[in-house]
Amino acid sequence: MAAVLGVAITFRLGIWQLSRAEDKLALQAQIEAQAQQAPLNAAQALAHPERWAQVHSPVVLQGQWLPDKTVYLDNRNHHGQAGFWVMTPLRWSPGQVVWVQRGWVQRDSRDALKAPEVQTPGGEVQVAGRIAAPLSHMVELASTEPTANQPRIQANLDLAQMQALVNDNVSAVVIQTGQDSDGLRRDWPVIAQSADKNNGYAFQWFALSALIAGLYLWFQWIQPTRHARQHH
Repeated sequence: MAAVLGVAITFRLGIWQLSRAEDKLALQAQIEAQAQQAPLNAAQALAHPERWAQVHSPVVLQGQWLPDKTVYLDNRNHHGQAGFWVMTPLRWSPGQVVWVQRGWVQRDSRDALKAPEVQTPGGEVQVAGRIAAPLSHMVELASTEPTANQPRIQANLDLAQMQALVNDNVSAVVIQTGQDSDGLRRDWPVIAQSADKNNGYAFQWFALSALIAGLYLWFQWIQPTRHARQHH
């Protein structure tokens, strides 16, 4: 009974890992399909606001930055270097903004609480990017209130905080893509869902299941049968 239970459990775990691998492949296919869509523009977003829920879809918007609302998200490493994500709202339509993850900037090596200078163009700008999922949550550290010479630095920025910082309706979070500019880097990591690890785990569980079954057959059937024949 112990052998049968062990085989059943390990085999089921192998099937579960294969299922997780299939889910990741399906998610990757969805991400790639979303990325191939035509970019969402302001007219389409106003007519179909539900499209803001399509994470990873491309978007191209014209609007004005709200630089006085900029937030520097702390402890965002980039290629092994410590730094900040720079988040600035873009008013893309009257009463409507998106918070834009504009790029990454390296931390000041002499003053960890000093946010480096970045340029924020005035007037009408065009921003190309992709709709983002909610921002990852980091360990909370003390935030700094913005002053005349120092912008706001904080560990996290959730949707409620984004909405509280502006008078407009927050439509979504957008990751800006394209060439580096304004003193910011935009060589973001490639979004990829790999199933290799899950397939490897599945192989290990199936191998363990086969090992339990083999040991059971050897010690309970093959070896006793051989001993019986030798005594006869």
